[in-house]
Amino acid sequence: MSLLPLVYRPFGDEFVLRSIDWLENYPWRQENVVRTEKDKYEIVIQVKDFGPDDISVKTSNGYVEIEAQHEERKDDHGFISRRLTRRFELPSDCRPDDVISTLSSDGILTVTAPRQVLVRNNTVIPVTHDSSNFKSKL
Repeated sequence: MSLLPLVYRPFGDEFVLRSIDWLENYPWRQENVVRTEKDKYEIVIQVKDFGPDDISVKTSNGYVEIEAQHEERKDDHGFISRRLTRRFELPSDCRPDDVISTLSSDGILTVTAPRQVLVRNNTVIPVTHDSSNFKSKL
């Protein structure tokens, strides 16, 4: 019987669970990650089953559209074909023309859209009046 309380066991169940949670939150474990940061909007998707020529990224009607497809191929168990289609709404402060995408050697596609700083200037709005309905005070 151990004289140390259960709390001081360094490799107990809590330690194992904490380390599993730590590993689960890494990008290579997640298929889709969307980050909205102060200066950028970023989409990270695992596409390791597709080659660079199989992947298409475009913007359309305020969305980022990602498509990946490869034709039927022979694998260890027979034949397989894959298709991936994802669509993400682009934030209003991101310009579709500024979106860029990169594919890492380990099959991670990163789509980045820089956020535009909204500058709010003082704007003078002229007051107009309709002279036909204007009643003068005399």
